[in-house]
This record gives sequence, C-alpha cells and structure tokens, in this order.
Amino acid sequence: MSAALLALTCAPALSQPAPPDATPACGPAVCVLPARPVWAAGPPALAQWFGAAPQTGPDEVVDGGAKVRNVSQPSYQPFLPAAGRATGAAVVVAPGGGFRELSIRSEGTDVARWLAERGIAAFVLRYRTIYQSPAESAESYRQRVFTAMTSGPTGQIGEAAAVDGLQALREIRAHAKDFGIDPRRVGAVGFSAGGHVVGMMALTPEPADRPNFAGLIYGPPMVVPPTLPPAHLPYPPGTPKEPWLRPAPTPAPGALPPFFIAMAQDDVFVGSGVRDFYDRLFAADYRPELHLYSHGGHGFGMTPRGATADRWAEAFHAWIEALGFKKAAP
Repeated sequence: MSAALLALTCAPALSQPAPPDATPACGPAVCVLPARPVWAAGPPALAQWFGAAPQTGPDEVVDGGAKVRNVSQPSYQPFLPAAGRATGAAVVVAPGGGFRELSIRSEGTDVARWLAERGIAAFVLRYRTIYQSPAESAESYRQRVFTAMTSGPTGQIGEAAAVDGLQALREIRAHAKDFGIDPRRVGAVGFSAGGHVVGMMALTPEPADRPNFAGLIYGPPMVVPPTLPPAHLPYPPGTPKEPWLRPAPTPAPGALPPFFIAMAQDDVFVGSGVRDFYDRLFAADYRPELHLYSHGGHGFGMTPRGATADRWAEAFHAWIEALGFKKAAP
C-alpha cells in the first residue's frame, strides 16, 4: 500500500474547485442524484489523523475531472436504477488514489453507473483525503506522508476514510426507503486505498455496522485483527474429522460478510497484502471469492487494458447475483 501511495504522488496536476452537483440527471437506465453529505454537522476531528485540512472547502478537480483531491467534506452520490430495473440491492463504491486523491471516474462514477444499469443502486463515496496545500511540493508531501506511515499507528493514514465509509453506510441504510433499497442488502466495493476503506468497514467490531457483502479490488485492509471472528459454530463432539463426512457447517453469529477479492498478479503495489488477507480469511474458515488475473497492473478500474482483468465487474456482478443479494429476502 505504501508503494502505491508514493507512486501516486509523483506528478503534480492542475486543479480547480469541483462544481456542485445541483440537479438530478435521469436517463432511461440510471438516475443520478445530487451528492449528499456524509456528516450532517461536519466530519468529526480525529486526534491521531495527520491529514486534516486547515479549513473545509470544495473538492479540487484534477486530470480533467478524472480525479478529485483535498476532499474535506465527505459525501456520497446516489446512482439509482430507473423504474423497472431496481432489485433493492445496493453498493457503496469507494475509489482509490493513495489517500491523496480519488480516482472518481474509473473507480467511482463509471462503476456506479455500470451497477445501476444492472439493477443495483450505487453510491459513490468521497471520503476525506490527506490535505496538500498549493505551496507544498510533491516531494515534501511524500516525506510527510512517509513519516506518518512509518512512525504513527498502523493504519492511521486511512483512519478518516474508514470512519467516513462507515457513516456513509449508516446514512444510506437510514434513507433506504428514499432510495428504494433493502437495508439488509447493502454491500461495498473499494479499489486500492478504497479497498482498505471497505475492508475496515467489513472488519468493524459491530456486525450491524458492516456491509452485507464486500468487494476488495487490488486493495486489502491495512489493519487486520490478530483473530478474525469465526465463520462457523464448532462441530459437536463425535463429528467425523473427514471434511467429506461432515454435515454443512452452521454460520456463527457475528461472522464477517462474504468477500470478493480481485487483483492482477503483476500488481507490484498490493500483491502480497491481498494474498495475505485471503490466506487469513481462509484459515478462519471463510471462503472468499478470489480472482487472480494474469495481467492488468494496478488501478485498472473500469479502464480497459486488454487483459482478463477487464472482466472483473462482470465477475463481481455474477457473485452478487449468485449469493442472492439481487432478490428480496423472505
């Protein structure tokens, strides 16, 4: 994760204030609503987090609108399926960008629109990013972040982002009726740094606060508890030891949500972290869906690269459908 972060801070980009999302834009398949604040009274201050802006302000648009930077007022923007397409399922979409910026198009709005076209409401999350003043050079920024990462508590770099993600999930569930979704079928998918956000949302201690399913796309949680909640209840005494003779296991109360994990094997930034997290889940008797594509690099999102990794969204959608989240619960 640190390598990905530093790689994203190499080249400065011209920026401008982000225009507000003022009116709904509804087409035949998707209705895009104005962004809503994650925190009605403003985001809470976090004592250990080093990335806070000196004052809140509008997001900065960079790279021709492909990315946003200096997010100090977290928000989420609904992308709702048109009438007749909605299934009641929903996904919070957390873009990546090394906590410096958000790849808001390829890992945000493009993903949300794609899901909404298939009947899944999507909410693009703009979580707080690490502030960089106009006077701060890229090298100074890298050094400041690197120092915080190596000397502060593990995971501190994404602390505010994870807090914002959990609050956004609470807000979306609280307004589920307004969005036409089932609060019991709200998952999350995150990319790179956004994968950390979604991972921490899924690992939060209170089961009711977790997403109902979680997708981690080339981004694992950076902080994993030493012991994961058990996936199943223990078998009663006398149960055969041979797996093929055992009855189906009973899910344990408080078990983690199902995980979908995808990455390209030539991803030099997060490869070992993704595989380690999968191994931890498997050892705790979870069976996450895992896709290890041969090529694709880091940060492919919805941008085609001519590799099998281009099909990750189709696999993610098929997984959601196979688990039954597109169908109303009895």
